[in-house]
Amino acid sequence: MRFLRFVVCILLIPSLMGCSSPALRKLAGAGREPASAESIEQAARLHAVLINGGGNKRINYQSHLLHLGQIRDLLLESGVPPDRITVFASDGDDPEPDLALRHVQPEKDFWRLLGTPAHARLRMPLVDVTSEVDGTQLLPATQEAITRWFAGSAATIQPGDTLFVYVTDHGEKNKNDLADNTITLWGKKEHLSVRELDGLLAGLDPKVRVVMLMSQCFSGSFANIINGDGRDKDAAGPEVCGYFSATADRMAYGCYAENRGRENVGHSFRFINALAEDGSLDAAHIDTMVTDATPDVPNRTSDFYVDRLLRAAAEEQGLEYETYVDSLLAEAWGNKARWESQIRLLDRIGKAFGYFSPRSLAELEEQQTRLPDIAGQMKNVSLAWRQTLQDSNAANFRRFITANPDWEVNLGLTTRGGLDQRELRRMTGVLLADLEKFTREDREVADRILTLHKRGDDASATSYRMEVRLAVVLRMRVILTTIAGQVYLETRADVAQAERYRALVACEDLRIPPAPRMAGRLETPERFPPFKEDVERATAALPAWMGIRFRDVQPPAREKLGLEAGAARVLTVYPGAPADQAGLATTDVVTGPPGKPFTEPRQIRSWTMLSPIGTARELDVIDIEGVRRTVSLVPGPYPLEWPKLPGPPEIGAKAPSIKLSDYQGDAAEALSGGPYMLFFWATWCGPCKAAIPDLLEFERSGAGPVIAITDEPAELLDAFFAEDREFPSIIAIDPFRQAFQTYGVSGTPTFVLVDGDGAINSQFSGYSKEKGLGEAARAMMAVRRSEP
Repeated sequence: MRFLRFVVCILLIPSLMGCSSPALRKLAGAGREPASAESIEQAARLHAVLINGGGNKRINYQSHLLHLGQIRDLLLESGVPPDRITVFASDGDDPEPDLALRHVQPEKDFWRLLGTPAHARLRMPLVDVTSEVDGTQLLPATQEAITRWFAGSAATIQPGDTLFVYVTDHGEKNKNDLADNTITLWGKKEHLSVRELDGLLAGLDPKVRVVMLMSQCFSGSFANIINGDGRDKDAAGPEVCGYFSATADRMAYGCYAENRGRENVGHSFRFINALAEDGSLDAAHIDTMVTDATPDVPNRTSDFYVDRLLRAAAEEQGLEYETYVDSLLAEAWGNKARWESQIRLLDRIGKAFGYFSPRSLAELEEQQTRLPDIAGQMKNVSLAWRQTLQDSNAANFRRFITANPDWEVNLGLTTRGGLDQRELRRMTGVLLADLEKFTREDREVADRILTLHKRGDDASATSYRMEVRLAVVLRMRVILTTIAGQVYLETRADVAQAERYRALVACEDLRIPPAPRMAGRLETPERFPPFKEDVERATAALPAWMGIRFRDVQPPAREKLGLEAGAARVLTVYPGAPADQAGLATTDVVTGPPGKPFTEPRQIRSWTMLSPIGTARELDVIDIEGVRRTVSLVPGPYPLEWPKLPGPPEIGAKAPSIKLSDYQGDAAEALSGGPYMLFFWATWCGPCKAAIPDLLEFERSGAGPVIAITDEPAELLDAFFAEDREFPSIIAIDPFRQAFQTYGVSGTPTFVLVDGDGAINSQFSGYSKEKGLGEAARAMMAVRRSEP
């Protein structure tokens, strides 16, 4: 019966046949359902293996231990028998410490010691602890122990049971074969590869279901288990599927420095929290795609499978992959109502992260191509600010110690272990207060150090958010590719391929009873800033640029030439850079501005980075012949080109021009002056239809015409308007989605109110009777009605 239902869903219209997944139905507003008899039975027949290898105690993170405890508690509360939950964690129940904790530095100004000897002496120490999960015996996360467990458990896991394999850990990328990445286990060179895990799973009964949830770097590689490459030729093995925090070529959130010491962020925390609320792994996966504001890219084995089918089909036809996928998407959009749940998911992700809602891979191409480069460049900029801050801090600290020699004696006590942690914290607070007071006595130094710190933080934050933005693009790409894959399965695939996909989707549909006590523990992520806001902040953090590589002049040469400690020898001059235009040459020695030679090592870097862009500045230079001269140099902006991410335009800005194809009425004439209302809509969109009475009232009030814009083809509109419908008088088609992108539309309906001066008065998405068209529209209607 399930197979027949699948065939109907594949060949007909899922949204009309009730075939969309529970997770997507929830997105459409169905809400949480109570625990079903099926979910209770699945929990009772669930066996769980939870793994954190950890590697060694220096890289074994506390967050991994928190993940293990949370997923174990969730499974217990959902009705999984405790004797069916096995936990492999680092060195198991060995009492020796296997995890190193470093508490968050309590002093907010501790950054002032970065680059100084006091930084290492006074920072919070690593504390070695032993992994413990309350009420659970921990087994060592070694290949031997895991292999032994599988050998002994193969007979106890019965046909019809489900084995849930959860991994929170480090993962390593196999540079020679991304289809065989590894999970880091406990101990030197201990790991578990895709093929090795596949070989272990092959020993289970073929009627056992295996569902993986993996939250480590490069975890998407484990989707390759569906290929069965690690099994003996004649081993059937169980059905295997899973959910992964990252693609095979991407790190997970824990590998980003911005997340060190942070708890309750990332794929696992979001997934576990959502699973506790709903009980459905599919729903938890989708919720995580919307709420996880980290660089993770959640994906599933079914996504992996259709992607593989599409790549093979594109290659067979001699087409580029993206071109082939977009051709299938164009077919899908012939009936967008059918894909409403998936479109709403794209809209939700777009709205959460300030993106427009795409309908093709082409719309994501520039961001996918450019964002990695931007993130990398901003990371380099952040590193440059940090290194320059370290240099300035070090020079400033040396002056401080020279003026306050008692501090050198006091700091020496910390190296002999003579102070406990409480006294160290007190000493650190006093030191920072004295150091800040000393620094303020030289306003130029104080301002320079503070600026270096702030710009470094801004550049680092921007670099990280660019990584998140790239992850969001990749999440949307997964959704679009899977839609295209479903079109392929309906129209081009053979029966075996369709059956394989059905089996994977059914495997992934693991449900257990919700655990309400554990749900809702995570805060709603902070508002993700619009891309334009990030660009403005990052642009302010970009340094001025001279375009050279340099190194400090060594002491013997400095003494010979009578130079200060900051004199710098030019190693490279980039063609066309400001330094090249100023006449600087390789082997030149830059001594500093006239009358103010550089006195600190690498001071030329901070001088350049903090220089006003576009303003000429003079530098004294000595050439290879020993001839001294002064050059005039105009620092330029750091060379960085931002990708273009569509709108929305700012309120108050002039409404951008758009080109539309008329379906009814004259859109170009209405757009030639204001006021008017842009109404982005779709025939399948229920809230769009609900807004029609308010839009008609807007037109009747004389406030201005409504221009209803859709990206659907005329044939679909013909069918829609075959019924007698009240509708705004101007209807236009945006065939290439230029208007949707220009206005950054992240969902339908979207309303844009343009005033009489042609400026954007308001823009928002979504409709409710209470909100209507917004205060600005009501005010404009009231003015029109009051006019004689």
